[in-house]
Amino acid sequence: MQWNQNYYDELIHKVDAFTRKYYINQLIRGSLYFIGLVTVVFVAFNLLEHYFYFSKAVRKILFFSFIGLFGLSLWHWVITPMMHYFKLGKLISQEEAAKIIGTHFSNVKDKLINVLQLKSQSVGYTDRTLIDASIQQKASELKPVPFVAAIDLQKNRKYLQYAILPLFLLGSLWLWSPSLIKDPTTRLIQNDKEFERDALFHFELSAQELKARQNSDFTIHAKVSGTVMPAEAFIVVDQFPYRMQKISDDEYSYTFNNIQHDTEFKLKSGEIESSAFQLKVIRQAVLEGFDAKLNYPGYTGRKNETLQNTGDLNVPQGTRVDFLWNTINADELKVRWGNQWNNELQRSGENRFQASYRAMKDQSYTLYFKNAEADYYDSVTYSISIIPDQYPEIRVDPFQDSTDTKVVYLAGDASDDYGLNRLEFLYQIKHANGQPEALQKVPVNLQSGQGTNSAFRHVFDMTTLNLLPGDMVSYYFEVWDNDAVNGSKSSKSSMLEFRQRSTEELTKQEEQNNADIKAEMEKSVRDAKKLQQKLADFKNKMLQEKDVQWQNKKDLEKLMKEQEDIQKNFEDAKKKFDDNLKNQNQHSQPDENLLEKQQQLQKMMNESMSDEMKQLMKQIQDLMQELNKDQAVQMSEKFENKTQELTKEMDRLLELFKELELEKTRKDQVDKLRELADEQKKLAEQTEKKEESKENLEKKQDELNKKFDDIQKKQEDIQKKNKELEKPKDIKDRKAESESIKKDMEQSKDKLNKSENSSASEKQKEAANKMEEQAESMEQEMQSGEKEQHEEDIKVIRQLLENLVALSFDQESLIKEMSQTNPQTPHYVSLVQDQFRLKDNFRLIEDTLTELSKRVFEISTYVIDKVDEINDNFKQTINHLEARSVSAASGNQHRVMKNANDLAVMLSETLSNKQKKAASCNKPGNGSCNKPGGTGKKPGKSKSPSDKISQGQTKLGDDMKKLQQKMQNGEGKLSKEFAELAAKQAQLRKMLQELEQEKKERGEGGGQLKDIQNEMNKTEKELVNKQLTNETLKRQQEITTRLLEAEKAEREREYKEERKSETGTNIDRKFPPQLEEYIKQRQAETEWFKQVSPDLKPFYKKLVEDYYQSLKSR
Repeated sequence: MQWNQNYYDELIHKVDAFTRKYYINQLIRGSLYFIGLVTVVFVAFNLLEHYFYFSKAVRKILFFSFIGLFGLSLWHWVITPMMHYFKLGKLISQEEAAKIIGTHFSNVKDKLINVLQLKSQSVGYTDRTLIDASIQQKASELKPVPFVAAIDLQKNRKYLQYAILPLFLLGSLWLWSPSLIKDPTTRLIQNDKEFERDALFHFELSAQELKARQNSDFTIHAKVSGTVMPAEAFIVVDQFPYRMQKISDDEYSYTFNNIQHDTEFKLKSGEIESSAFQLKVIRQAVLEGFDAKLNYPGYTGRKNETLQNTGDLNVPQGTRVDFLWNTINADELKVRWGNQWNNELQRSGENRFQASYRAMKDQSYTLYFKNAEADYYDSVTYSISIIPDQYPEIRVDPFQDSTDTKVVYLAGDASDDYGLNRLEFLYQIKHANGQPEALQKVPVNLQSGQGTNSAFRHVFDMTTLNLLPGDMVSYYFEVWDNDAVNGSKSSKSSMLEFRQRSTEELTKQEEQNNADIKAEMEKSVRDAKKLQQKLADFKNKMLQEKDVQWQNKKDLEKLMKEQEDIQKNFEDAKKKFDDNLKNQNQHSQPDENLLEKQQQLQKMMNESMSDEMKQLMKQIQDLMQELNKDQAVQMSEKFENKTQELTKEMDRLLELFKELELEKTRKDQVDKLRELADEQKKLAEQTEKKEESKENLEKKQDELNKKFDDIQKKQEDIQKKNKELEKPKDIKDRKAESESIKKDMEQSKDKLNKSENSSASEKQKEAANKMEEQAESMEQEMQSGEKEQHEEDIKVIRQLLENLVALSFDQESLIKEMSQTNPQTPHYVSLVQDQFRLKDNFRLIEDTLTELSKRVFEISTYVIDKVDEINDNFKQTINHLEARSVSAASGNQHRVMKNANDLAVMLSETLSNKQKKAASCNKPGNGSCNKPGGTGKKPGKSKSPSDKISQGQTKLGDDMKKLQQKMQNGEGKLSKEFAELAAKQAQLRKMLQELEQEKKERGEGGGQLKDIQNEMNKTEKELVNKQLTNETLKRQQEITTRLLEAEKAEREREYKEERKSETGTNIDRKFPPQLEEYIKQRQAETEWFKQVSPDLKPFYKKLVEDYYQSLKSR
């Protein structure tokens, strides 16, 4: 059995040998086929390329077709048989090999197949004896047959021709013309390049790489070489020729503009063209667009916004900018903020990048972007300009109170580009010695305004600061903005200052004002006297004219102008007097008696400044325009009389002012002497104790010497001012006393220079004692003179009263006698002469009263008015009597009597005040007398308060009842009592009129008092006409009741004011309505400039606001 198996294995081994030879035969034949086919195709492709010069595309097809054919034939004819030889891949089966062998050997035929089939079938049988025997038989028969002989390798020779002929052809062509094979092969291999046919010339590009950046320009340079040079050359792009620029005979150029993509081109001239070239475009990274979201700081109040494609930004400081960049072809994006790189960019898409930046300062930033194709970065640079939060602006306009220089009304505007935080008012007091106090701060409320502008108001009342002479107050406003980025910033307004004038400056200013007042008042008096004469001439000229002439009108205009000048000078003098009085009240505590006189003089000046003169001149002018000569002459005469009254009044005021100036100068001199004496005593103590150095003591003594020199000059000034009075006072010349004091002071200085402190101190004490003695002597001299003057004035007033009462009785008797006398009788003429005598007697009274009024302040201007009325009535009375019109004269005579009685009552009141003042002197020899009514009366208070009037009216009612009782008892000759009661009623009515005027000046109204005055006037007329009825008494009771009610209301008002002043240390001052209205009107003029559109960019908005501020500051 083993033997049978060996036969079978040997048989299989011979079949395998056959199979290997079978594949060797296929490999040899396939190799010949492969060589022949590849060679034929290679030669064919080369010949085709040689003759046709295919394009790159065709060459690519030929090249890759050859490669494909080469690969396929190599695989099929060479590689596959070789793999089968090594038993790789799908091989032929033993049965297929057996068939091939059986076909080749006739003695084999199907035997080999049968053996193989029997063998395969024996596997499934358990008893294989018969099958093995059959296999053994067949195997033994096939053993001698050489299976490998079935393959004859020599038969492959006939296939050599398929390889040798193509190779021969190829070799022949190579030997005959190597370029025929070489050049086409090169072109086929380099199928991506263009090649030119050989011509008379050809184009060559300059040695440069055909690569260009996208969106850029690229210039090519082409050289022409050959036997013939073309006249022109073209570049063919997309089948369209473009003329190239000729640089030289053998060089041309062409520029591609804004290249966007790869471009293929050829160079051509005539029929000759180059191979195709390709300009390769390097894709450029491009910034397509971007958004900048601006997140403004909250305190600016601006809404966030997004800007598109705006790289240069103007933003407020602290703004956060969120950038979103959209790119094309960008694989990478970098940002550099100034010198710092931002590596925290977020990519939100293939071509989208994000970054945030907080703008705090002016900064440039650069974007760098590139892609993988480029080895460089493209960049673009922008800038961020910071709109800094400006400092707030503030403007202040001070308005000084016209009545008090220490009260300043401050109105202003504060503005900021975004908003204001707070406003403060700051002030600091700096004393005369240079020592400053602590800075004080006061919060100020900002009023609502438009946008970022706010107005404010503040009243600075420096009367509450208790300033001393020489102190300076510096004040300003400071405003803060709402800057939340850098912190609140502040700006200050311009510094304003108020300086409390020193005592020396106030004194100097007062002296200058006094000199100006006297000069202006003297000029006014002189001009008034001249005007009086011109008015008389004007009246006489008018009487001589038949009608009003043009020249008369011109003359009147000149007179009116002169009158206006006189009043203007007088007003200037009054203003300076008011300034002196105001400064005195604000900076010192004047003597109460002196202050009362000053206020009386001020009141007289105010009463003299009436508009009656202006009204009279206006009436005269109107009458002349109407050509009404008679009335114009009549009004001119009235105007002449008024001018005469004004002249007298101004002359009186001038003399009273001189009296007052002298009195104040003397009192100031006494005060300065005592003050200097105290300083000299202190220096004497320092000198004696040697508390300071010799130099300092000498310096202080020298300063005191200079002060005493000023006092000496004042002594001379007092003597000079005394001589200017119409009736100079008896003032002792103290030159010798002053020289003695001066000598002691000089000696003390010399002793100090010699370091003789003890002797120097003695001299200083002597000088101080002498100064005190001189001051005491001057004060006693003043008091003694005042007392003597009081006594003299009382005598004169008493005499005037007696004369006025006598005049009144004489006038009453004359009225009664004339009423009983026939005007045609001689007795009537003697009565008229008696009337002339009364007029002359009154002239003596008038002269005395005029002189008295120039030194007695208590005599009001009302007295002068009464004198003028009496004179006018005397004149009219005589005119009527000469015309024998007794009834008309009687009315004027009654008015003379009434006015004389009024004068008597008023002088009686003045006499009473004088007597009370004399009686209130502290002791004999001391002339320091209190004012009537006690010392509690405050300066500026009414001289006729309602309580005093009500008391007088009550007493008058009692006297009227007593007089009615006398009438009922049948007592006669009661004319004196009626005259006294009428005069008292007139005096009370005048006092009530003054009270009403004061109430009006204080803005308290006075309608009720006006009604009471009308009732008093009715009573006065009835008393003048000697009528006293029950109705009169009833009216009198009503007047008293209404006066008491007014008195009660006045007390309640004063109590409320007192409580109000006690509850608060500061007066609640408010902006005057007129000033507020003026400021609003000024603001309204530029109101429309404030309408700045919020849509404006910050730069333009700032321009508009600056322009608006410039308008407001004009």
